[in-house]
Amino acid sequence: MLKGLLRRAQEAAHKHLPETVRDTGRRLADAVLERAPRIVQETVAPLLRGADEPSAASTAAATAATPAATTSTTASGEASADAEQALDFRDTQKRVVLFGYPEDDATNRVAARFEGQGIVFRRQNLHQQPREALQIASMTGVMVPPYVYIHGRFWGGEGEMESLICLNQLQFVIDNQLDSLSPEARRIGKLRESFDDALGADNILLRLRRGHILSVDDLDCWFEPGPPPRFFYDGAPHPVESMPEVAAEIARRAESADLATRWLFEPSVGH
Repeated sequence: MLKGLLRRAQEAAHKHLPETVRDTGRRLADAVLERAPRIVQETVAPLLRGADEPSAASTAAATAATPAATTSTTASGEASADAEQALDFRDTQKRVVLFGYPEDDATNRVAARFEGQGIVFRRQNLHQQPREALQIASMTGVMVPPYVYIHGRFWGGEGEMESLICLNQLQFVIDNQLDSLSPEARRIGKLRESFDDALGADNILLRLRRGHILSVDDLDCWFEPGPPPRFFYDGAPHPVESMPEVAAEIARRAESADLATRWLFEPSVGH
């Protein structure tokens, strides 16, 4: 029922509203969903994507013309409708994610380079993700986009992507075959050590101090070395001295099957 109402509203919008107004509405919906609980994102986002199609007839035609398992990108680097449905909404752990701004030339050049290489990637607009923009800048020490994350790990911006492509090493990174990387590619990715995803207290504390971000029930937990140093957990700042205690608490909670945890970013900078 809700999907039908959204479809009729979308058809009316296409008929009576200019594109600039519809685009503003889409951005507003994205901004609201970004701050919604994950269960709301997962429920509502597919409905909005479905409602954003021009008509039921064109949707059926596109589905018939495209294999269900196909993942592709549009000219702007956004995943196609079929690919979008296969992705978790705003999931930064997908294979290749490009963070930047639509008007940024360097971001657009990286997107064009990826498209030319046939690389499937997810493009994220940092205007719609100001919190993530601040986190990425703080964790990586890089103040300007683009930021390219591959399998949740920060690999650099335009210069690093060009270097990896010229060295014929980018595909190894995309395939997560890090043992096959050349010494030059390892230096580009600042691969100093590998990390375990185990949720033991010692490992959690180690990775937090390395600048990694742990999502605990959809709330990010991270450490910023500063100055001054800051520590965030459960949606609020906590004393830095409480990090060992918090790590132990997360480890205890992780033993429960109903706790959702996920390592988000691995910026590869030692602290």
